[in-house]
Amino acid sequence: MKEKIYGKDDQFDKYILPQLNSKGFTISYYQIIQDYLSDKLIIDDTFEFRRWSTGLLNMQGRVIDETAGVVHVVGRHEAYANIPMQISTSAPNTQAIPKWCRNYLVAPTGRRFVALDIGSAEPRALAGVADDEKLRMAISEGLYESVGNSLLEHTGIIIPRKIVKRLFMGFLYGQSLTGVAATLAEISLDTGYAHHIFYELQGLFPKSTSLLEQVSKMPVAYLQGSPSTINVLDKRPNQRRSYLASSIIAALVKRWSTRLIELNPEIWIHEIPRDALWLSIPESETDETMLSQGIMALKQAIDDCKFQFPIDEHVMTIKRLGEQNNENW
Repeated sequence: MKEKIYGKDDQFDKYILPQLNSKGFTISYYQIIQDYLSDKLIIDDTFEFRRWSTGLLNMQGRVIDETAGVVHVVGRHEAYANIPMQISTSAPNTQAIPKWCRNYLVAPTGRRFVALDIGSAEPRALAGVADDEKLRMAISEGLYESVGNSLLEHTGIIIPRKIVKRLFMGFLYGQSLTGVAATLAEISLDTGYAHHIFYELQGLFPKSTSLLEQVSKMPVAYLQGSPSTINVLDKRPNQRRSYLASSIIAALVKRWSTRLIELNPEIWIHEIPRDALWLSIPESETDETMLSQGIMALKQAIDDCKFQFPIDEHVMTIKRLGEQNNENW
């Protein structure tokens, strides 16, 4: 019997990795500096801005066009560098482009940047592998609103959506009571409330909680919906727990990206930040067409991988990245 190679996808290696390792991004660096100095670009963390912008000019693998005032950045990607087989990037790390910088991305001539994002990707993976209908329903209703309402009902505490999202992802990845307390401290809730909310989170989705606890105690990694032969006795319980969803997403996104360029060869894939694709497409392509193709490709990828991955009307969003073009790209 042939042993399963987790995360291996020859089509991804052949068609996607060459794009990731050659297309890169062009960033209008001088425009960033000009907007920063003229107060058009407001950044709370000035140190982070200086650290990042200096690093951009010093990193290996970039090309600076002094005339156009742009920096072209190409990452080096590895697809199978860790247990869940996620895609990692090194020297330079184009996946670390901060949100404030995304409006300064310069698309290749005749093209524009868009991002396709899978909504609640890890929770969907968990709901599928745990066969958790309660979690599946919460996702279809709006996961973080649903969780927030449940916590309000059981604790009487109103928690902002962004904090609810962090709490739920912490639950999925094994966040401790101390971690929950630190998250809630941001909205001035003391440890007494943290204890209450921590245990309410554990009880919201019993089937998922049970599977995650089981996986956290296994001596082998639970990858892509089933136990593997990879020994993880040296890993912490929360690390073992995290592999359950992240390995599914890593495999699914690889297949999704391949299926997408099969549907539309005019797509260039520039980056794969976890559960999203950053693309450049011809200017004539509409957002509606791209979103439709993205969902179609995702459904094909789910069938290819044989994952139980719930799909609904909120499964995918499309966003624009950058608005500038550069004739000398």
